[in-house]
Amino acid sequence: MFLLLLIISLVTWLTVRQVLKSKRLPPGPISLPLIGNLPQIGYHLWRTGGIVPTLNYYRKHYGDVFTLWLGPIPHVSITDYDISHEVFVKNATKYADKPVPPIMNYVRHGNGIFFSNGEKWQELRRFSMLTMRNMGMGRDLMEEKIMAELNSRCSEVDAQSENGVTVQTVNVFFDLTVGSVINNMLMGFRFDERNKTRFLTFKHMLDAAMERFSPLDMTLPAWVLKKFFSKSFDSLVTDQLKIMDYVSEDAVKRYRDYMNGKYEIDPDNVEDFVDAFLLKMKQNPGSDIYNEENLKVIVLDLWITGQETTTMTLISAFIRFLNNPNVMDKVREELMKVTNGGTRDLSLKDKNDTPYFTATLAEIQRHASILNVNFWRVNHEPTVIGGHPVDSGCFIASQLSCLHTNEKVFEDPEKFDPERFMRNEKLIQQVIPFGIGKRSCLGEALAKAELYLIIGNLLLRYNFQPHGPIPSTKEVLPFSIAKRCVVYDMKFVKINKN
Repeated sequence: MFLLLLIISLVTWLTVRQVLKSKRLPPGPISLPLIGNLPQIGYHLWRTGGIVPTLNYYRKHYGDVFTLWLGPIPHVSITDYDISHEVFVKNATKYADKPVPPIMNYVRHGNGIFFSNGEKWQELRRFSMLTMRNMGMGRDLMEEKIMAELNSRCSEVDAQSENGVTVQTVNVFFDLTVGSVINNMLMGFRFDERNKTRFLTFKHMLDAAMERFSPLDMTLPAWVLKKFFSKSFDSLVTDQLKIMDYVSEDAVKRYRDYMNGKYEIDPDNVEDFVDAFLLKMKQNPGSDIYNEENLKVIVLDLWITGQETTTMTLISAFIRFLNNPNVMDKVREELMKVTNGGTRDLSLKDKNDTPYFTATLAEIQRHASILNVNFWRVNHEPTVIGGHPVDSGCFIASQLSCLHTNEKVFEDPEKFDPERFMRNEKLIQQVIPFGIGKRSCLGEALAKAELYLIIGNLLLRYNFQPHGPIPSTKEVLPFSIAKRCVVYDMKFVKINKN
């Protein structure tokens, strides 16, 4: 009898507590103690067929600011640009911290940039931005590096052509192109025929690991995963450690050679990011920030920052072009005029003269919108967002996938229509694929330059046709945290400019 009363009392207390806390949060579906909205979310994931349509379902029912309880923690999603700007730009300092997924804290111990907070995150982000800027990010040197890599890839394509036509697996072509650019900045060498197998092995490991991660893996405490999902937990942890060791192998070897006097660095002529980090380590002996563990993690973080989103966007871009050849032709026509019939390469300096291409890039990025679920931030104090009270202790995020498919902003959002940005130039401001605020993507400047230069110059050099069926625009992994594109082959048809 006592046990029954105890259970009833506990359930009653948890229910009352849940109701009272829900009143201090934006609207959302009725939640249950401890498990929150997990049953409803699971049902709507099954019913709608993916994370993005599920979030859009809740947006349409509860407004542009709504609450979903993932277990005992409320998560507030923002799907409006103006509200997102108010929260994450005007009040950026308040929302700089992100909740670190327990499994990532278990693997990384608070190191790196992606999954760290406080002084360590601030110092590493500041150092990384300064170093990358010194190495050309945002300047002419960056354009030279991108174009040098693209020229090398195009030379390989041309060498394999038959009657001016080359068939390429698009995913591999862009993986190698973008991977070489970021690897050159990080470790001072590019990928070619001699070492591209190493890169492709790493990329396969990374893709496989990302496909295995689910929102549940990124939410549940590590001890819960370890106890109740031990096989999956061990696999995820092992994958992360292997990836970290593999991508940082050259950096760690260089570090040990540097410490042993077998490798020298000229402080006045730093060649790459790793050299800059090693110099910083030497200047700060015993530092808990500039050490070998952080070197391994930050190389992985910057690699993913510089590789994944850009590659996926490029792959998505040519899927859209193959499905909308009229758009591809119109972009090429504009670029040909700007470059005197394609007699010179497209440059970043041409941006003001290519409005349709700029609009097309915005539409590509809107559709690509790589993250299905954006990274959460911690709300440390009671506040008001979009007219709704938001209690302390909850997590907040601007859900870019919903923002970019909000039919109140982007009419007929499923349609690929660059003209929408020509009709309304201010609309382009609401495409924010790199995030917003202090936690926006570190490699934004590099990614923007790569998209403009790589897509633009490829369209000047080749016409593109599907090799086999036209690749589908349907998302491959609608239930994963990040989007993945279908693997497809494409014909590179050399344009004769005589």
